Amino acid sequence: MSIQNQNSLTDVNLFPETDYKLIGEYAGQKLLLIGKTNGYGDPIVATSATPCEPSREELYAYDLYELMKHSQEQLKITEKI
Repeated sequence: MSIQNQNSLTDVNLFPETDYKLIGEYAGQKLLLIGKTNGYGDPIVATSATPCEPSREELYAYDLYELMKHSQEQLKITEKI
């Protein structure tokens, strides 16, 4: 699994793939916690369309708070971040 936009992420601590955590749903897809920003610890998330584990899927990372501000899609958080 790879992060498509990893080069554009600055001051972000991405977790090892084994530590990605399912925290909810976004636009009908699984929402994974994949890291945190270094400064404030803001959550970095990615969506996964794979029904099981997203082992070979290419993910795209988002700052969770930016995603919440700018998205028109429904976002549901089901786990503690």
